Amino acid sequence: MQLLPETTLQLAADTSLAIPDHITYEQLITLLAAKLETMINQDFQQFVLLLYKIDVAENKIRQVLADDTTGEVYHKIAALLIERQQQKIISRKTFTRPASDDDEEERW
Repeated sequence: MQLLPETTLQLAADTSLAIPDHITYEQLITLLAAKLETMINQDFQQFVLLLYKIDVAENKIRQVLADDTTGEVYHKIAALLIERQQQKIISRKTFTRPASDDDEEERW
């Protein structure tokens, strides 16, 4: 998967992780998985808030938790976070209309 630069920047801000500029998808999964494991074991409320902030579907998280009871569960949740963050960035790029100076009179 190709990582958008905005994805790593936003995930770094959301998770308080220092994410290197040229990180691969697999490296990011591993880094996030370690952070998620710590959050789940030490501050579950912070984990829930992160899921809410990134807007990961609850049913997807429940499915991952139901299907996998191994240490890979953290990697799968990390992949969901990355996927959702990328979706949001692409959506913003697609649907945000650039401001135009031509229609100043039509603005309210």
